[in-house]
Amino acid sequence: MYLTKIINGVEICYDECGSTDGPALVLLTGWAHDIALYDELLPHLASKYWVVRVCWRGHGPRRDPLPDFGVQEQVSDTIGLLESLDVDKFSIVSHSHGGWPALDIADQLGKDRVLSVLMIDQIMTPPPPFAAGLQAMQRKDSWRAARKDLFANWGANSNNQAVQDHFVYNMASFGFAMWALSCRVIRDAYERHGSPMGRMEKMESPPLILHVFSHPLDDLDYRRMHEEFRARHSWFSYADLKGETHFPDIEIPGRVAEHIDDLVRMRNKL
Repeated sequence: MYLTKIINGVEICYDECGSTDGPALVLLTGWAHDIALYDELLPHLASKYWVVRVCWRGHGPRRDPLPDFGVQEQVSDTIGLLESLDVDKFSIVSHSHGGWPALDIADQLGKDRVLSVLMIDQIMTPPPPFAAGLQAMQRKDSWRAARKDLFANWGANSNNQAVQDHFVYNMASFGFAMWALSCRVIRDAYERHGSPMGRMEKMESPPLILHVFSHPLDDLDYRRMHEEFRARHSWFSYADLKGETHFPDIEIPGRVAEHIDDLVRMRNKL
């Protein structure tokens, strides 16, 4: 059941399940979709963890117009919600550009509270290869075509029906205003930090960070970049899931859950 709280003067939609005796997992989405993103993953987690899924402001059932917001507000809303739920120590799971606020939350609260971060399929390349699409998404005459191109790229001609349904019934329920805003915020994040890896390197004391991904498909340079970054930073690791789509949390949730379990166990050994 979806729940709501007023945080920072706006309605934030969330849900929670699992055992409060288990480790807390906070699940953050990317832009322009809601927490149904994790419906396929949730059965793999709820028996072991206290799971809190968070919608960004403007992403819940109510779609009333809101003033522009960005990563700073996403961070503040999430921390405020977690404090209202008495969530103290937790691990974060983020999808795509939910990784920007995930890293900021971890940096702000420190690794004594944010125990680990598992990032799912966020493009680490500086600048992102979809930069032209970010611009096209901000124009009313081209945003629908740009979104269609994104869906085609993310789906990679996969026949996974759950992924295709997520495009049609979830992500397509958001209109021009939210898609345009998301692309401005994402563009600004890359301009500010260069890449998510650049943001990680600015963190004062990073927790364990694991990036699991499938996209871009079959790009050896991209995999080599991860290997080189791991060699420089003991707190970073990665896993190539070898899936077909940008949504391994929907496509291959069991494999994503295995990596979450491994990361939590690794953190517990420290």
